[in-house]
Amino acid sequence: MGVKVFRGDNWARIQSGAISRMDIMYLDGEKDRELIGYLLRHASQEFGASVFEYAAEKYGIAGVPEVPLNIDDPDDKCFEKYIVLREQVVREEDDYVLREAAVCGSDYDLAMFAFCRLTGYSVAPGECDAYSYRTFECGILPGMTDDGIAGICRSVIRKSGLPRNAAEKCLTCRMQRITVGE
Repeated sequence: MGVKVFRGDNWARIQSGAISRMDIMYLDGEKDRELIGYLLRHASQEFGASVFEYAAEKYGIAGVPEVPLNIDDPDDKCFEKYIVLREQVVREEDDYVLREAAVCGSDYDLAMFAFCRLTGYSVAPGECDAYSYRTFECGILPGMTDDGIAGICRSVIRKSGLPRNAAEKCLTCRMQRITVGE
């Protein structure tokens, strides 16, 4: 697999435009479609030509893909980032990497997706809201246990991680279910 956005400072580097041909190598043309588009749209001029040439040859991309739009709010500047992270969080299989992103991440969306992948938590959508798609729903990482989920919630709360409010809600819901006996 090419670049893994949840590892280290990869996401911050990519957002700054420091995208190289190595980032796009070995990606899956279908499973990483949103990421490939993002990389092509955001590669700085310094790196862009070689990245585009490689992608055109490897993935059969004829032009730079258009920026995906939130049809309910075409001015939504977060939509593109959100759909890339939603796509990529399910590609990350290392729970330690996701824990680091959830507890210590400096990007809210990145931290929130990592947290939701580890816990199965998602934000309830707002009613009649152009931003209701931002539920961070991404399923739970296989192998997560109730104790592991509670531990992640406690770590996020203790370290004042970005998804702290979500961690508090998730932990409260889990404790209520355990008390009730589900």
